[in-house]
Amino acid sequence: MYVLILHGVMGRAGIYWQQTLHDQLVRKGYPVIMPTLPDADHPDRSEWLRTVQELVRNIDPGQLVIVGHSLGVVAALDFLEKSASPVQALISVSGFSDNYGDEINDFYMKVKSVDFTRVRNHVRSCSVIYGGDDPYVPQPSLRKLAEDLQVTPVVIPRGGHFDSESGTGLVSLLLDRIAGLNSESAETGPDKINL
Repeated sequence: MYVLILHGVMGRAGIYWQQTLHDQLVRKGYPVIMPTLPDADHPDRSEWLRTVQELVRNIDPGQLVIVGHSLGVVAALDFLEKSASPVQALISVSGFSDNYGDEINDFYMKVKSVDFTRVRNHVRSCSVIYGGDDPYVPQPSLRKLAEDLQVTPVVIPRGGHFDSESGTGLVSLLLDRIAGLNSESAETGPDKINL
């Protein structure tokens, strides 16, 4: 199973908790792709999609887990809309799917809305994790993503936007979720798995 880690706006490969997650996954034997997406301060939505498509073009989608943070989740959703077959899992950290009025993300989100019927048909398992005190993304926008993906979110009371090195226990949670995919997919086959 491959793991693709996508940062958000103004991010880069390995920012915050993502380097720790990368290193621990590699230690456990997972191949990990952790790019710095183009022009992260002013991202172009179609360019981020093309970049993600190119990064995983030789990977069996059924063997791909995408961990996205913040705007990186939207890039993952765009990829899932276009995917020819379902990926193993999407794990959203502080992700959203609506244009909630933040000027940093506004130009990116105005391009188009997400077709969640297509997204749900192109992912076997979804997990939504966010902080109950996120200072950047409003709670209704964080909840809306979970509703759109039809999953129950994991809300960490003092997680904030998970934009610190520690991640407030996030890395352990993500490692458990990813490890659980191996055993659950073997037990349930290609059906939906709710984390």
